[in-house]
Amino acid sequence: MGNVCSGANYADMNKTMVAQQEEINRVIDKEIEEEKKKKPLKLLLLGPGDSGKSTTLKQIRIIHDQGFNDDEKRQRRYIVNLNLIAGMVEVINAVASIGKSYQNPESEELTRKITKYYEEVRNSDAAELTDVIADAIGRLLKDATIRAVLEQSSDLGIEESSIYFLQELPRIRQKDYLPSYEDILKSRVSTSGVVQFTFLIKHNIFKVFDVGGQKAQRRKWIHIFDDVHAVLFITSLSEYNQTLAEDNTVNRMKDSIELFGQICNNEWFSSTAMILFLNKMDLFAEKIKRVNITCALKHYKGPQEYRPALDYITKKFKQQNKNPKRSIYVHETCATDTGQIEVVINSVIDVVIQQTMQKVGIQ
Repeated sequence: MGNVCSGANYADMNKTMVAQQEEINRVIDKEIEEEKKKKPLKLLLLGPGDSGKSTTLKQIRIIHDQGFNDDEKRQRRYIVNLNLIAGMVEVINAVASIGKSYQNPESEELTRKITKYYEEVRNSDAAELTDVIADAIGRLLKDATIRAVLEQSSDLGIEESSIYFLQELPRIRQKDYLPSYEDILKSRVSTSGVVQFTFLIKHNIFKVFDVGGQKAQRRKWIHIFDDVHAVLFITSLSEYNQTLAEDNTVNRMKDSIELFGQICNNEWFSSTAMILFLNKMDLFAEKIKRVNITCALKHYKGPQEYRPALDYITKKFKQQNKNPKRSIYVHETCATDTGQIEVVINSVIDVVIQQTMQKVGIQ
């Protein structure tokens, strides 16, 4: 009898637990539906080209969403292939620009083979890294002139991501290669038009928009200016000695400071949180030891050291703001550092949520 009663009790308990779980599920479903009805909080990633906007968006996806599945990684393999080949061509062009000669007899022929192949696949969305081209790149990387140029890559304006992928050639050329998250973060594709990503955090729906930063793309920003909760303006610290890809008479840092002023004082953003990402801080810390910042900011009189130079740059950006009531939230960032970006993005989210609550009178 005791066993029968015990079985009945277990059945009753099970029914109770099922009922409780069903109620919990109903509450969760209701909360999800309520979240869907909320008006999304809109974030714009703005800034000049090659500043790290797309990398920041990829980080947000990795941190606050499901990241990238294997199918997406397989598709991005072609992007990595093209980045690697383009990186080799970038180094070849740097050798030509400084008038150096190759040391190995076969190097000239290798450069022609690699450059010709790049021209064939540069506009492809399925660029293959063939064994022939991988071998050619591997042999060319052994040339003493190439190695010397790689050591000066930062001063010659060669992209850090190009160096990264060339160093990873043995791994990337493997038949079963799938890009790692670091590979995806380092890979570069010029943003044309508007890229949108939606995610849920702290019971709020966020829509993030990444738009092209080259001058020709900037006119496309205007149609998404309406009802923006925050602008994340991203600038590259390390490119202060470089010119725009689309106009080699314009210094990148000067252009970025001017662009920030235009955005900061735009009437569309009069009540929008303005957040400044001083990106590529790691590369800047190394370059400032060798390249004088006065090539971009001629009135700088401080030492060629990271902190005083960075403080001066921060001041130049903040001076563009003509609204005395507005706060500029500044973060020093390395967009490829997931841990650091997670802390920064969470801080940004808190600012946006707090300001939004203040506007509707909750705080």
